[in-house]
Amino acid sequence: MQKIEDYEFEAKTRMKWIIYKGKEILIDDYSNLSPEHFAPLVKNIVELTLKSGKKNILLIVDVTNSYTNKDAVNAFVEAGKVSRPLLQKTAVVGIIGLKKILLNFINKLSGVSTKTVSTIEEAKEWLVEEL
Repeated sequence: MQKIEDYEFEAKTRMKWIIYKGKEILIDDYSNLSPEHFAPLVKNIVELTLKSGKKNILLIVDVTNSYTNKDAVNAFVEAGKVSRPLLQKTAVVGIIGLKKILLNFINKLSGVSTKTVSTIEEAKEWLVEEL
């Protein structure tokens, strides 16, 4: 298992701010992760997001080809509770099958409303529409 310092570095590499159609979007990349890496990575990414001082964030969460466990689900619920006041819209990429049930559970417990989409491009389009 990685040390927490390694997760801080990985969090910085897995989150990026982009400009799309004149709007700033945060992409949190949780793709290709095994369950044990989720919780510490989520915690570190949320801390970096909070430190950014930004509000009304347009967020893409990419969980493509990742697998979760109870700790990861709990980390996402807590992350949603903490970051909910900062979020304007959230799109999630990579949700298929049973992951939809987990996402609904996370949304309900965290109070964050998300839209599932198939691709990053579709997520960007949805985030900037009607703003």
